[in-house]
Formats: sequence, C-alpha cells, structure tokens
Amino acid sequence: MAFRRGFKSQCERRSVEFRKQVGAAPTAPMLARDLARVIGVTVWSTTQIAGISREHLDVLNDQADDSWAALTMRVGASNLIVYKPVQSAGRRNNAVMHELAHIILGHELAQACLLDDGSLVPGNFDQEQEDEADWLAGTLLLPRSALMSIRERHLVDSDACLEYGVSQDMLNWRIRMTGIDYQLSRSCRTTKPMRL
Repeated sequence: MAFRRGFKSQCERRSVEFRKQVGAAPTAPMLARDLARVIGVTVWSTTQIAGISREHLDVLNDQADDSWAALTMRVGASNLIVYKPVQSAGRRNNAVMHELAHIILGHELAQACLLDDGSLVPGNFDQEQEDEADWLAGTLLLPRSALMSIRERHLVDSDACLEYGVSQDMLNWRIRMTGIDYQLSRSCRTTKPMRL
C-alpha cells in the first residue's frame, strides 16, 4: 500500500479530532455509530429497511456470503450506511467505520451490481480508495496512541477487541501495519539497566 505523502499522519490527526468531537480521549475507544451521529450519517441494519421481503432479507443477511458487510447509499443530500447484522459486533463496527472513512475522504460511491446468486459486487471498484478507507478506518478505530495503551496495560487481545469494538483481524492488522510491537521491543532493548 503506497499512500500519498502525509496521508497516514493526517489519519492520526483526524482520529484525535473526531475523538474530541465525540467526547472521547485520544486513547479511548470510538464506535462507528458515535462518529456517524456526530458527522450526520444515518446507520441502519438491513432489518430496519422497510418493504424488503423475507426472501430478499435472507439473501442480504446470508452469513456465508462475504461479498459485502456494509454499504453506503446517497439519499438526497444525505448518506445512509446499511450493514449486515449477522456479523460479530467487532466486524460490524469495522465495516461501518470503513464506510464512514469513504464518506470522510470524499470518495465516489461505488455502484453495486447484484449477481444471480444474490452476491453484491461493486461495479466501479477503486483499489486506491479502498486502501485509503481501510487505513483511515483502522486509524479511527485503533490509533497509535490506543495501540500503545493496549500494550502498556498488557491487555490480552480478546479484551482489547472487546474494549475497542473491533475484530481480532483488525487488531492484528493495525499492530502489524504500525509496527507497535517492534517499536516497543526495540525500546525495551535500548533502555535495559546497565550492570556496574
């Protein structure tokens, strides 16, 4: 993933700014629903959409279908995020934050095509926009300061995931991408007490 110069730092700054807006400390968890409320984005589960037949709802909520987790629709001048409720709480939070990241970054909405088997496929997929949304969403959920706090408090991964409302995959990815564990291990090696 190659990002434009300064993009990662900008994401960290946005994470701090949005945490202030939701009334959270820089190392505190921030749920996607709280951020959505602050920036004026409506978030619905598929079960909240009126007029969908049971058959279509079953197709949309199929756990075996990983073609989509959440999507954004424009309704007039507003954005609506719809998510699949059958996912774990952490996965739902990740998916909604990813959609919010697209909105924050001003990305063009993808056009979705519905295949015969019920799978949703984006019609104008843009890998660069997906990578940017992944990075911003990850930073909003788990900024460097939060990752440092997790490690300094010696939280086990399952507790960290529960506290921050993220999936294990998201936590692993952010730790790997930021190099937090490597940074801390180097710091420990350079600050060992000297024997006299």
